[in-house]
Amino acid sequence: MPTEKRSSKKLQLAKWLGGGVLVFLIGGLGFLYLRGFFRQEVEYKITNAPSVEEPRFPLLVVSLSNALTTSGKFTDFWTGADAIYAARLDAIRNAKRTIRFETYYMTPGRRADEFAQALIERSQAGVQVQLLIDNFGTGSIPNEYWQRLRQAGIEVRLFRNFDWRAPLEYNSRTHRKLLLIDGERVLIGGAGVSDSWDGDPEIGDRAPWLEFEVSYSGPIVSVLEGNFIQNWVYTGATVDLAQQVVQALPEEETKLYVTNDTSTLSESTIRMLFQVSFLAARQRIWIGSPYFVPDSNTRNVLIQAKNKGVDVRILTMGQKNDKPIVRFASRELYGELLVAGIQVCEYQPSMMHAKLALIDDDWVSTGSANFDPRSYHHNDELNVSTRNPQLISKIGSLFEQAQAESQCLSQQEWEKRPLTEKLLGRVGLIVKPLF
Repeated sequence: MPTEKRSSKKLQLAKWLGGGVLVFLIGGLGFLYLRGFFRQEVEYKITNAPSVEEPRFPLLVVSLSNALTTSGKFTDFWTGADAIYAARLDAIRNAKRTIRFETYYMTPGRRADEFAQALIERSQAGVQVQLLIDNFGTGSIPNEYWQRLRQAGIEVRLFRNFDWRAPLEYNSRTHRKLLLIDGERVLIGGAGVSDSWDGDPEIGDRAPWLEFEVSYSGPIVSVLEGNFIQNWVYTGATVDLAQQVVQALPEEETKLYVTNDTSTLSESTIRMLFQVSFLAARQRIWIGSPYFVPDSNTRNVLIQAKNKGVDVRILTMGQKNDKPIVRFASRELYGELLVAGIQVCEYQPSMMHAKLALIDDDWVSTGSANFDPRSYHHNDELNVSTRNPQLISKIGSLFEQAQAESQCLSQQEWEKRPLTEKLLGRVGLIVKPLF
């Protein structure tokens, strides 16, 4: 082949490759633009917040975070995979009329098999069973699993299937974990249905994941059933409201505040719930979140609280984690917090997955929400906040026990982290809107 022809083919190939790279870059930038990647974060301030003890504090939570006021009875609290899954199975096996379950994450294994068997037994006994399962988070579960459940009479609906006509919507998921029994009892927490919570050898776990679950009875159950039904309807289902799906129950003494987050863009009811709570703190702010990537407004509120003498502590995941890039991004944000004197502690035995915000001795918020852009702006989340002293005590004890098994970083240790980690952290912060 003449030299001129070879050169011409090489030039043509280079043009094709260059064009392909250009199209890829334009497409990538277009995707980021459509996702609001280049949107400026709005800076704002909230001043003169009342303490959590003041009567008007709950009113501010309700009005600013769109929370629903209800009531109920705190009935139980479990920590660790064995206790949580045993409690769920026991609740399912004792159901008489209805079982409704919403979750984000499931994987094949022993826990999923035990879960299916318990549901099938109750369905065959005449109990109505409805599963609302996130399409993305349960993608590893084979179709045969769902077919087996459906054949047993269980209604299974997948939340937000991929739609080529609106592909960007697929990034918004349901992250709730709700188990509703007979319209009388609810279990709410952060655990999926997966053997990972028993400890994942692939990430070096030496123990089950740090996790807890809370149970309530009373009117709050009807409120959360309504939340479940809302997402159930949006999958294309039919709901007969003539049935006793949401019951009017007598008010309980303990007030509970339910914050749902289905927000997008720069607004977030979950973020406002946290920030108002932090501004109300006078003694302590103890935060538990595996994916701790707070925006500048949240960081500023925490620093402001610390400067006023509040004991601010953050408990988050360490080296044993399921999303390293999120951890590296999170660590990039520790600097100004550590300089302000805020404790940042990384759990050592296993993956830390518990989600909590404990304010003074009078307020606690638990549920599915993390301190990250995904929980703030993309996911359907659900948190229950309360002044219940029993739950506050249990959450406080859990936090202290976990902190004793954590490594609390100093500013000097943070500054000496490896260069590769710093670079990965910068990359993580660049792409954090996609987390």
